Formats: sequence, structure tokens, C-alpha cells
Amino acid sequence: MRFRILYFIAINWFSTPADAQGNDQLIAPELVGKWCYINLELTNDAITGSCVTFNSDGTFEAALDRSTIPNGTSLPNLQDNDSGKWWFKNNRLFYNSISNGQGSFPLQKMNHPRLENTPMIVLNGIAFAAASPKDPW
Repeated sequence: MRFRILYFIAINWFSTPADAQGNDQLIAPELVGKWCYINLELTNDAITGSCVTFNSDGTFEAALDRSTIPNGTSLPNLQDNDSGKWWFKNNRLFYNSISNGQGSFPLQKMNHPRLENTPMIVLNGIAFAAASPKDPW
């Protein structure tokens, strides 16, 4: 019995990184679309031109103006203009950037605190609002 438990723990421990870094993972359809940085501390609730687009074919494009994003280094390993593959697993967004290879960010889904029915994603602490109509979470 003790051997089975240790075997199960070892198998799960060793298999998790491989699953997390394979770029053949499934995408999350609810994340497909264009997401743009929105400063939640300003009351005008305007989205900026710093955006990430997740395509349904598992590719992404990023166009980031770090001067508009507080703590612009919160999205390390993504270039200001970047692209590659993406997938989502266990509340983490994984990517394989053409420029910098593989990485991941924690991703939280939430609705905008003031704009009713506006879904947002928070990537590594940075809020991005849906730039096109989407159902709220």
C-alpha cells in the first residue's frame, strides 16, 4: 500500500511539468478574442492599445506598450510585439513565444468591478478587459 501511494505521488510529480509545457494542449474557447489592458484605478475605465489576442487555432499575438502598463515587467518573456502558441490549464496561461520560448502566467477570470457585464482576465496581476462583446463570467 505504501509503495502504491509513493508510486502515485512520483508519477503525478513527474508528469505535471510535461503536461504543463507541451504546446499541443487544448485552448480555452472562452479566452479566444482580443483582451486589452485596462487601468482599474482610473474611473474612466478606458481600455488601452496594449492588447493580447488569443486565436482559436491556439496562436496568440501580443502588442504591448509597457509605458501604459503599471509594472510593465509583470509580463516577462513576452516582447512588446510577440506571437506564438498558447494553452490554458489549472488557472495558468501557458505560452510558447517565438521570441523567448515557453513560459506561463497565473490567469484569473473576473468581471469588471464597475462596468456591468464586462469580462476581464488578470494575467500575472495585470487586468485586461474584453475588447469585443463577450458574456460575463
